[in-house]
Amino acid sequence: MSLDILYLFLYQEEPVNPVFRTVLGVIITVSIVSICVYYVLRYLETIYVKYYKKPYYVHFYPSIKKLPAHLQLFLEEHDFYKSLDKKRKKFFVHRSAKFLEATHFAGREGLVIDDFMRMQVTMMVIQLTFGMRHYLLEYLNTIVLYPSSFYSILNQTENIGEFNPRSKALVLSWKDFQKGNLHQEKGKSLGIHELTHAIHHNSIKNNDISSEIFYDTFLELEKYLGAVEIRQKIVETKILREYAFTDKFEFIAVLVEVFMESPKELEQTFPEIYEYVKQMLNFRYFDV
Repeated sequence: MSLDILYLFLYQEEPVNPVFRTVLGVIITVSIVSICVYYVLRYLETIYVKYYKKPYYVHFYPSIKKLPAHLQLFLEEHDFYKSLDKKRKKFFVHRSAKFLEATHFAGREGLVIDDFMRMQVTMMVIQLTFGMRHYLLEYLNTIVLYPSSFYSILNQTENIGEFNPRSKALVLSWKDFQKGNLHQEKGKSLGIHELTHAIHHNSIKNNDISSEIFYDTFLELEKYLGAVEIRQKIVETKILREYAFTDKFEFIAVLVEVFMESPKELEQTFPEIYEYVKQMLNFRYFDV
């Protein structure tokens, strides 16, 4: 056998299996079509949102998760959960379970985190984001609780709460969180305030449909608030505490506090602003 024939015998490429080639072609084709369909549907939903001010859908889960019985008991005492119909209660439970799975809780200065604390924070997060399809925020995966106020390395100040996007953490004084949770201060809730910062930041950094709705509506609200007479009326009615006028981020955080804590008062005094906040969060449950 000549060297040339031996070389061809030893080093010739094996023919590609036709079945493998067919399967690979199908996979590539399906992937390309799926990507195209996704972007077409995403574009169509953007148009839909422009006209109807809400997403195609909010809740869709291939399987519904449940909470352990001892955690489910906390939901049974939660006012918002109790106001939901049977189907939405299942969605609330599912989202609570998913949030608990995805979120790390940490106590500081000797504070021991128990189920009550976890569930109080979880229920607030799920209520505030219940109208949003994308409720697990990319920039929030850790909840840090202090017994009371704490020194913030981020801001170099004594704080009762802060959102740290770099660490993807929400840091709260448990004492002050509970004040808002128990409605001890009218229209004021530390948890809602700091969570709104997290949602706002997430809407700036991401382009999912929930972020798009929040951010675009926020820009519309900014334009509406450009009118001198509107700003003057807000100041005169004192429906928002003075801290709201620190900057636009604090304004929206305080506004959402009032929306969630005193919705009827806000709707009666500023119906247009009420509608903007409802649209931002797609939170339509006070109208039911």
